[in-house]
Amino acid sequence: MRGLPLAPLVLAGHTGTIWSVGFLPDGKQVISGSADMNVRAWRVEDGDEVGTVVEGEGVVMAVSASGDEKWIATAGAEKIITIWNATTHEKVVELEGHSGPGLVCSLGFSPDSARLVSGSADGTIIIWSTTTGKQLAGPLKGHTSKARSLGWTPNGQQLIAGCDNGYIKFFDPSTGSEIAQWKGHNGIIHSISISGNGNFFASGSQDKTVRLWDTTTRQQISPPLQHDSYVYSVAISRDGRHLASGGEDNHARIWSLIGVLPQCLLENAPTSTTSTCNAVRVYLSTKLC
Repeated sequence: MRGLPLAPLVLAGHTGTIWSVGFLPDGKQVISGSADMNVRAWRVEDGDEVGTVVEGEGVVMAVSASGDEKWIATAGAEKIITIWNATTHEKVVELEGHSGPGLVCSLGFSPDSARLVSGSADGTIIIWSTTTGKQLAGPLKGHTSKARSLGWTPNGQQLIAGCDNGYIKFFDPSTGSEIAQWKGHNGIIHSISISGNGNFFASGSQDKTVRLWDTTTRQQISPPLQHDSYVYSVAISRDGRHLASGGEDNHARIWSLIGVLPQCLLENAPTSTTSTCNAVRVYLSTKLC
């Protein structure tokens, strides 16, 4: 395994648990959604807060930004998914479809920004059209544990999910069938984030760790990134050089992955000017299974 990263930048400002973090497409800012009902933006370079606070309509459990930089999606305890104009912060549309018990705890835009996937604590997943607001698939059922975390691979052909029982699962989004699974953590996996080139991904868990994985071999890459409290959200920057995490202690963190990852896993990573793949996979803690 590779070595541990330098100490992270600690971002203080929220007054409640941070449930969701993610990078904006330019890779220069991190956004965070919290139980204090606010979404905040932070500069990666020095951790300073930038812009105005976006006030949600309830606890913000998940936030995601589209790769085309047009939309920001939020969701939480109200079971309503809201899509906002990323520039003006005006509300564009509200999506309703999760009707079971539990909140919507996971969001992720597809690489082409044409679809949005949502995961609920009732164990269901819905795939939406971002142009029409209609459901394209789902509610997909069959999970034996709650839908906590999920992320699209850059080619849009697989979903990676993190589950309550600590397992990581790969799914075919066109059929809902399971491709692979393994035990990744010793606690609930609250968040999954996939690198822009698809070579590696991160998982954040209630076992107070963030773990990095090789997408092809499914082997752990480095020692766990240790936290002092539950980790509820992780996100990888588009170029794969930084990782953001947030959790129970109300603080977001920005980690440098330089020296932690082998160089081969960073090859062909998209840049801030590249309009490919996971864009703002601001999964801000895109949560699923």
